[in-house]
Amino acid sequence: FQMSAYRKIQVHTLSSNFREATHIVEAEHRELKRDEVLLKNIWVGINASDINYTAGHYRPGLSPPFDAGFEAISKVERCGEGVKHLKEGEIVVSTSFSAFGEYQYLKASRCVPVPQLTPGMLPLIVSGLTASLSLEFVGRMSSNETVLVTAAAGATGSFAVQLAKLNGNHVIGTCSSDEKGRFLTQLGCDRVVNYRKEKLGDVLKREYPKGVDLVYECVGGDMYDTCVQNLAVKGRIVVIGMISGYEDQSTWANKNPA
Repeated sequence: FQMSAYRKIQVHTLSSNFREATHIVEAEHRELKRDEVLLKNIWVGINASDINYTAGHYRPGLSPPFDAGFEAISKVERCGEGVKHLKEGEIVVSTSFSAFGEYQYLKASRCVPVPQLTPGMLPLIVSGLTASLSLEFVGRMSSNETVLVTAAAGATGSFAVQLAKLNGNHVIGTCSSDEKGRFLTQLGCDRVVNYRKEKLGDVLKREYPKGVDLVYECVGGDMYDTCVQNLAVKGRIVVIGMISGYEDQSTWANKNPA
């Protein structure tokens, strides 16, 4: 099996500045292991979490150089001899730590076949699964509750809004613009809070005096504190991100561990 070298993005120094942390390097193709596939990446997903990964927060002890990138839609180029559920030429979505490259070698078990080659499948892997697992398993979401989603117009927030509505809940969503607010209304949000025009804390105290039952929190900092202060009795808060401090790392130090 002969192929020319391929390009990939590799982390060479730990930093939350992606440009400073990474280089484009050339890598040589190698033989497949029995349970692996060789994927030719068509689209890759860019996530806010990428800069946490390049800063070294997600896999403590991992030292550069290492690969990066969490999700891809790819064509299966070759299959290891032990791979049974995939075939060459098939389109798959995958999750890994090596998606940012022209090709990647990956265990077949991390790949899921999809019916068509479309970038619309891509957000399901990280953003969609994050929302589903966080709400249903960690947050123990039920029906007829009040669910607050922060950064609700973002990638994972928009999934959380739809999942909460499909489960029969009243959903509050925060955002930073009227355009995003209209988008949230289209998704089914019952109450949109543009935090540039309204203070979330004031809205919650005035319109939801009993508090909110479940919070899907993506922002951190003051937003996190406001959510904690407005939880209902037996309310739950699931912190899936702290995007307000990803670049300067400020929200990695929890101000309010309650």
